[in-house]
Amino acid sequence: MFKRFLKGMLGIAVMSLTLASCEKSPNEVVETLTVKPEEAISFNAKDNSDVLLTVTTNADAWKATPTAEWIVLTPNMEKGTLSVNAKENTTTEQRIGRIRIEAGVAQPVSINVVQAAGTGEVTPGPTPSEGAAVKLTATSETNIAVKTEAETSVKVKVAIDAAVSSDVEVELFYDEGYLREYNYLHKEDGEAVLYPKEAVTIPDNGKIVIKAGQKESAEVEVKLNTSGLSLGSTYLLPLYLKPVQNAAVKQADCRVNAIVRKKNPKQIKNVVYFEVNDCNPLNAIEYMLEDGTPFFDAVILFAANINYNTAEDVVYLANNPNVQALLDDSEIYLQPLRKKGIKVYLGLLGNHDAAGLCQLSDWGAAQWAQEVADACKTYKLDGVNLDDEYSSSPIIGNHWFTNRSAAAGARLCYELKKALKATCPWETEVSTFAYGQLYTLPTSVKDQETQVDHPISEWLDFSVANYGGTTSPYGDLTKANCSGMSIELNRGYGSITEDSARNMKNQGYGWCMWFAFDPSGTGSVSSNRYRSDNYIKAAAKGFYDQNLVEPTGVWNKIGEGKYDPNRHTR
Repeated sequence: MFKRFLKGMLGIAVMSLTLASCEKSPNEVVETLTVKPEEAISFNAKDNSDVLLTVTTNADAWKATPTAEWIVLTPNMEKGTLSVNAKENTTTEQRIGRIRIEAGVAQPVSINVVQAAGTGEVTPGPTPSEGAAVKLTATSETNIAVKTEAETSVKVKVAIDAAVSSDVEVELFYDEGYLREYNYLHKEDGEAVLYPKEAVTIPDNGKIVIKAGQKESAEVEVKLNTSGLSLGSTYLLPLYLKPVQNAAVKQADCRVNAIVRKKNPKQIKNVVYFEVNDCNPLNAIEYMLEDGTPFFDAVILFAANINYNTAEDVVYLANNPNVQALLDDSEIYLQPLRKKGIKVYLGLLGNHDAAGLCQLSDWGAAQWAQEVADACKTYKLDGVNLDDEYSSSPIIGNHWFTNRSAAAGARLCYELKKALKATCPWETEVSTFAYGQLYTLPTSVKDQETQVDHPISEWLDFSVANYGGTTSPYGDLTKANCSGMSIELNRGYGSITEDSARNMKNQGYGWCMWFAFDPSGTGSVSSNRYRSDNYIKAAAKGFYDQNLVEPTGVWNKIGEGKYDPNRHTR
């Protein structure tokens, strides 16, 4: 007891000395800085009036610095004011910048500046003295889910529209000052933290060269050490490009932002079908495990269609107004899912005509697969899911079609996997709803060009069962490619308990399927929140030995082709 008391007294003594050493002398002045208003400034594309800021400081002087050349600042030191305006925006894109105000050693103040998109009038190209217009783009996935890897990377390159006679040099660097602006622009996605700078390696100290006579640089791989990342955190890797020699970089072309998350490896993944005619798929992000990872691993947009145009003799990808609205506004409704580490697949379904998923010829399958792959790249999707229903008889003798068969279904899966891999610079997957001719597929497909047989595991990533059932492995597939249960949440087909979930895991299954999920009740599918929440909580305990974090928000659908982008409290 005496030793404990003595230790406590020593601690108090040390604390007293520390506090005494930090006290300001009576004559020392602490420099302060305030800027009013501190809210973000919004400008129209042109014809703006000055916005007046009041700068108050006891420092000898202050300065204001813009991050973009289109922000016009007029400081008045005597009056303590700063006039802000913006040059005309002649591009078709919104542009974002910020002002940094500093005064002595006081805490700096940053003000975000947002300007609306312009009319799209062509801006005169750069003069030779200004340099060639250089654009930075990502050549790899920028939404990265890290599981067990110790290292990952982001690949980028720079390009110019036309080759020039001398080398063009730029510098790529880590822009830690961009975090505040990023979080302001993406506040609906939750707050990001900076990727640890010491864990980022940019080759050649960021130097990138486009050689004379060339239009693009070699690919640059920015390596990321992932060993120190925390579960549940969203990390921002802000990469920024600045000109060095014979180069000019526009604000819209200078950034690549990568989002990195560490995920807890899951033996069983959850895939949820959203009836997008009725439900907003953003509801998936409300369901999180205790460790900060999403309960749902994949979302299927149910569904796009395969259709045949008789007049033009073409099979094509058709999207109803609801599917198309989600694709058109992918950044609002789909990419937030991917940023959370949830994959987004496009559901593919027959639509009551001669086109069907299991009745395309070998040639027809390759043609349509490329159209689907192009759509996945355009809208930033992670793959497709096939459901063989609602097709009429094929037109035999037409070059697009063949007899309906499992072999034709396997051919389409193979061609989709091949086209997706060649088209999308990120990992993509092909999956099936085990129904119709897709119930059991051939165990291999022969490539039309090489004549090499490819086993089913190379072109089918997983298969889910009809409601209340399981899928079984065949060929070189294993239970990891199969669903141990498929649950229809609206009508209540199939069920799950903590014990049955744990048993599913122990048997080695890799997937659980959830269909017609809708916690909002804003569509024709009735709200199944109570049933869904109970099943999901049971699955979380049985699959992962974790509790489900109680969902507090909901996302609504508000009409044909219309979804509410705002989160509402339950």
